[in-house]
Amino acid sequence: MQTCQACGTHLTEGATQCHACLVAVPEEQDVYDLSSDDPSTIPPEWEGGAVYTLERAARCPMCKELIRSLRVIRIKRTQVSFTSPLPRAGRVIVCPTCLGIVSADVSTF
Repeated sequence: MQTCQACGTHLTEGATQCHACLVAVPEEQDVYDLSSDDPSTIPPEWEGGAVYTLERAARCPMCKELIRSLRVIRIKRTQVSFTSPLPRAGRVIVCPTCLGIVSADVSTF
């Protein structure tokens, strides 16, 4: 069964567009060979993260595309030359189209 690359929703057979986020489904899907020893060959958009669907469509401030979901990616501090008061890890919210960092908040109310 196929899944949408933008939001992860299961797609019906032969679908040309995701019914949840309305992103077009590519005709041919690339396959990544996990036996590769070079981790830098993994495209950034394949590196996981959580996908959040927006209640209403919004426009990305970077690419100006209409978006219906956001991707949340974990970040880790890898180098610092002093004792830092900043946290060692966090999360960044990006546009699923251009991967530009978007100002948003993911929390419970």
